Amino acid sequence: MRRLIAPTAAAVIALDAVTKALATHFLIGRGTVTVLGGALRLELYRNFAGPRNTFQGHPVLVSVMAMAGIAGIALLAGRARTTSAAIAVGLLLGGGVGNLLDRLLRAPGPLRGGVIDWLKPAWSSGSMNLADLSITAAVLVVAGSAAGSWWRTRRTPITPTA
Repeated sequence: MRRLIAPTAAAVIALDAVTKALATHFLIGRGTVTVLGGALRLELYRNFAGPRNTFQGHPVLVSVMAMAGIAGIALLAGRARTTSAAIAVGLLLGGGVGNLLDRLLRAPGPLRGGVIDWLKPAWSSGSMNLADLSITAAVLVVAGSAAGSWWRTRRTPITPTA
């Protein structure tokens, strides 16, 4: 299962970097671009805080917490025993590393850089990027896998033992 983790994470990191570069190129100075009949807005935003603007004004703290989270997930990656767990770990790692790279490599400097967000769904007040969607997808994979396991155990007939 561990063979799935690295390629999944690498794919997320690469796609996140490409989409951020494209968003930066095409959206800079354009304001909000509405697509899909208003269901999705594209708008370039630099997020120096954490999710939902938590820890606003403390970008170094957010960066250190992100590094700690990524390290913890990487340490637990070896425990992935199912395909869905390996994919979820890969999605989590890829999303975490994708955003951490922005914090490390973008202005104003290491650990203080702003994450490039560019997606603003109409149903949400926040903005996001592909790395954030990957983290959300990992949670959905885990929830779906847990629900499937629960459903399978409920449907297994109980046979009496003598």
